[in-house]
Formats: sequence, structure tokens, C-alpha cells
Amino acid sequence: MDNQYDAIIIGAGVGGLTCGNLLAKHGMKVVMLEQHFQPGGYCTSYKRGPYLFDVPCVMGGLRKGDPIERLLSYIGAYEKVEFLEINKLTRIIGPDMEIEWHGDTYKLEYEFIDKFPDDTAAIQRFFREVRAVWSEILDAHYKPNFFQMITYPFTYPRLVKYTNYTFNQFLNKFFTNEKIKEYLGKEAVTLGLCKEEVSALLYIGYIMGYATGGIWYPKGGFQNLSNALAECFKEHGGTLRLKTRVKKIIIKNNTAIGVELDNGETLYARYVISNADTKRTYLDLIEPHQLKQSFRSKVEQFEQSVSGFVVKLAVKMDLSEMSDYAWFFCCPEYGIVKKMLTLARENTIDLDNCSFSIDTASLIDKGTEGISMINVTLIPVPYGYNNNWLSADKKEYQALKEEVAQKLILKAQQVIPGLKDKIVFMDISTPITYARYTSATQGGWYDIAMTPAQSLMNRLGPDTSIKNLYSTGAKSMPGAGLNAAIPAGLYTADMILKGALTKGRCYLTSDLLKTIKKER
Repeated sequence: MDNQYDAIIIGAGVGGLTCGNLLAKHGMKVVMLEQHFQPGGYCTSYKRGPYLFDVPCVMGGLRKGDPIERLLSYIGAYEKVEFLEINKLTRIIGPDMEIEWHGDTYKLEYEFIDKFPDDTAAIQRFFREVRAVWSEILDAHYKPNFFQMITYPFTYPRLVKYTNYTFNQFLNKFFTNEKIKEYLGKEAVTLGLCKEEVSALLYIGYIMGYATGGIWYPKGGFQNLSNALAECFKEHGGTLRLKTRVKKIIIKNNTAIGVELDNGETLYARYVISNADTKRTYLDLIEPHQLKQSFRSKVEQFEQSVSGFVVKLAVKMDLSEMSDYAWFFCCPEYGIVKKMLTLARENTIDLDNCSFSIDTASLIDKGTEGISMINVTLIPVPYGYNNNWLSADKKEYQALKEEVAQKLILKAQQVIPGLKDKIVFMDISTPITYARYTSATQGGWYDIAMTPAQSLMNRLGPDTSIKNLYSTGAKSMPGAGLNAAIPAGLYTADMILKGALTKGRCYLTSDLLKTIKKER
């Protein structure tokens, strides 16, 4: 077997798939190694009997001309998938009011003005600043050099100002009303943190990615997107090897030169790119003596992101009236997410007092007639709950899963009365599940936690201290989630291709966009 390549990519998540496509499209000989039997990582779907379940819920950035749409079109994947647009991100059901979280920030702004008319001026200032921050994010460099950084206080003053802000600190500049801050910060939980801890810039990017690029679900499930990216990769000449696990990255004289597989096979390349998670990459795949102890200690001390517990349900109910939303988010009290996060760090869950969501995005895609597919999701959830979910004993593990699932289903009946009696099939995912299928450390959904100190340019990558070793996907700049992991693949490829794709910016160059039109 030919074992010499230009680039080896470890992991076929969307970051790795994006990076691999771009390198292969630009003439490189690329091999991608994926431990699972199908590509996608967390961007996947799976079947249980006749029922199809998704792991992600929605993605943003797919309106014509949006950076992600342009990127997928350039690769060739956009035309292979039919994307269905959803009107609203969520309905937040709070202790004393409900908020319709529109994807459009102007509609969202009017929603908050309608609910909090006394704070109209502050709400308007807040949304103006959010849009201004987004404008700077889109225009900035993904990895500015020294000379560019010198100009940043003048060219991108908001990025400099808010780099180390949490979203709560950002909110405090505009509001004294704690209720407004609570509802504006609720969606931080979908990034695995509370508003007091999540990066302000990352959260603003999350909001605006949906606002400007829409809220989308791929018809037939998210595996269709990953399959389309994998198909394009092969069309560009790439080699995808599934059920292939990497044992270690081979490093010689502080230079990555290849990988060793679990079966003992060795592959060599000019570049090695890891789409495995941060701790697996630096603590498992790289031998300890190859890293400075200070750096290894830093990685060990990174805060890992939380995981989740998801009850996937096929129910004999017509829930089409809920298809206007990606999910419903239920919060029984103010500050509940912060409390849950504190408990999760103590490996504890309070199922009697917790927030939860009902994911309804797939309802827009008509499946089996008379059957609706939904997820009931609890987040944050610790990997270490009850001795790692009693997973050492299969029967005890299954019993604990069932116990937690039934409690969540009863809570979900607050939103969908009679749900429990209409369930025809149920599948349950725990942090143990996610760790097993993705090799993510502790089943974490977002690699390392997306705090200001671990987000955007404070995240590791795309390049590393080891020559010719790069990172991509959720571990790399800007962070986790489909809307971030896909651009991360672009930035890694661009760095290897010496700026040929973006010239260091956060989007494809106009010259490359012209080639999309010609190919069409």
C-alpha cells in the first residue's frame, strides 16, 4: 500500500472533511483516517430500526453569499444536499415569560423591546453593538501576524476590547435589568456554558451566524452533509479510510512526519493535521517527551467542555406546529444553567430542578407518516456522574439511563402533553455514548470549554509548536459547533497553502468565488 502523502488528516469530522477537500482540490495527495464506520464525527445521523436520529440539531450560514455557503459551494458539497430553512431558533419558556428567539436580529430586537419596553434604548444599543462586532469578526484575520496585531486597536477596536469578555460582562455594558440579561444569555447553554463564562465574541458569532446566514436542516439528516463532503473529497482525489484508528503521531526532530496506526501500519506525509480533540491529540497521540512539559501541563489543565444526555424519541403524534423552531428551551428558574454547570463540575445532576430542551428541527423534514422525531436534551451533564454512569456494569448502566430518560420525558410533557403514552421508539445517548463513538475526551461536545481564555485566537491552532503539525475542527480557531468547525477547516488548509484560499482573512477570496460561478 502506498504510504507516502502530502497530508494526513486524523479524523473525518466536518473540520477535517473541509480541510481535506480544500487541500485535495488544490492538488495535494491527502489521506483521511477515521476510526468510525462512517464520516462526520458529531455531524452524523444513525438508524435504529426504521427511525433516523440526528446528533446535531441545526446549522447556520447557508444563505447565498454567506461564508459557509460559499465554502461548501467551492468544495462542491452544497449542490449535493437539499437544505431546509427553519424560521426561528428557539422558544425560551422561562419562569414568568416566553421569548421567541428569531434568527433575524431585527425581529429578535423587536421581540425584546415588546417584552421589555422600558429598556428600549438599551436594547437598541445592544443590538447595534452586536452587529458592529460581527462586522469586525467577518473582516478580521483568523491568525493575525505581529504587524497586523499592532493595527488591531484601530482597525478592529471591538475585537480587541471584547477579546477577554464573557457574555455577561458584555451585557453589563448595556443593561441593569437582570431579566433581560438572563434571556439574552440563555442560548449560551447550547455552547456548553452559562452567560457568566462563555466567550462574548464567540456567543455573538453564534447569534449572528444564524441571523445573517439562516437556520438550516439538511433534508434526510446530517449524515447527508458529511457524506456529501466525503464524496467531494474522493472526487478531488482524496483517500478516505474508515474504521482506521491512529495510535500515535510520528515526530522526528520536532517535526511531524507521519502516523502509526493501531494495526502497526505507518503512513508518512509532509503535513499531519489532527481533527481529534485537543487532549487526545496532545496527551494521547503525541509521546510525552516530544512536548515541553510546560505545554503538556497547560493542556492537562484546560477546562474540558461538558457533555449531554439525549433522549431520542419517535412519537405517534402530529407535532408539525412545532416545526417553526429548531428547539424549545425550558428554564424553571433564573440562573438555573449556572447552577447546573456548578453541579456538573461536581459530577452531579439535579433532575428535579433543571433546564432542558426539546429539539424539533427534524420536524421540517417529513419522515414516516404519522411519526414525529424529537430529542429531549439535558445539558450540561458530567461524564463522571454516578461512577461514570455505572457503565462498568451493562445492566446497571442501562437501568440508570432509563431512569434519567423517564424523568426527562415527564418534564417534556410540560410542553407536549401526553408525550409519554405516544412513544413508539426510544434511544438514549449519554456522555459514555459520545466518548465511545467519537473518542472525544469525557464525551465532551465542544472540545475544550469555550471560555474567553480558550476561544477564538486564544484557542490552539491551526499551526502548533511542532513543525508541520496542524490542528483543525472544534479544537482550533474559532471554536466548536458546525458554524465554527467548518471555517476552522478552511483556516487550516489556507495556512498550509500559504494564504491561497483567504489571504489570511475569514472567508474565501473573491478570485476563488469567481471559479465557483464558472464551474456552475
